[in-house]
Amino acid sequence: MARIGIEWVNKYHGRGRDLNNAQKQAERFYYKLSGVKAFNWGDDYAWDIDFEEEGVGVFDVTSWVERVHIVLFSGHGCPNGVRFGVVGHDDGELHYTEAKWGNGVLNWICFDSCRVLNNDDSGVFDRWRNAFDGLHIILGFDTAANDKPYVGRYFAELLNDGYTVINAWKKACIEGEESDKKWAYLRSAGGSGVNTYYDHWHGKGWVSKDPTNSWRVWTRGGC
Repeated sequence: MARIGIEWVNKYHGRGRDLNNAQKQAERFYYKLSGVKAFNWGDDYAWDIDFEEEGVGVFDVTSWVERVHIVLFSGHGCPNGVRFGVVGHDDGELHYTEAKWGNGVLNWICFDSCRVLNNDDSGVFDRWRNAFDGLHIILGFDTAANDKPYVGRYFAELLNDGYTVINAWKKACIEGEESDKKWAYLRSAGGSGVNTYYDHWHGKGWVSKDPTNSWRVWTRGGC
């Protein structure tokens, strides 16, 4: 069966405003989605090194995010990446330059975080270009995201019901976020026989083979 991982941060120890619903958001996704529950790390046990590429960050991602097919992170973010609550394992920041995903089994990574996929400066492609090493899709927000617990559960339910990954994310954001927010995704679209747009959760429909080149598509829409 396909494997699921989550990380979330409510307590930021002064590194950012504490959140109220990151754990609920992530765990409602985790426990609702059909599949093997591989890891659930929160607060001081959620570390940036779990997401970083060996030789780029300070850890071998094969040990964590590359062991699962989908990862959801809930916590603070910005166009450069996401922030964690502790710094004792690296610097507490996942920066886009430290990301290179898909060389294990990871297909999709989802950031319930503000502005990770913002493209106001037309820089989203350059920032996240090297994160794709077989990865299919990054899901997130173009705008800020609210500190609410609804999107994760809706996303999991829709994946279970056979929606494509992209349509499940869009619909979950429309149902769970406020209308002034914008969902976004960045997907790898290149390679012979590759069509990540129609990806489904494993066991629920088509899943593209891993992309092999750098053609990317970015899209956003209103919640």
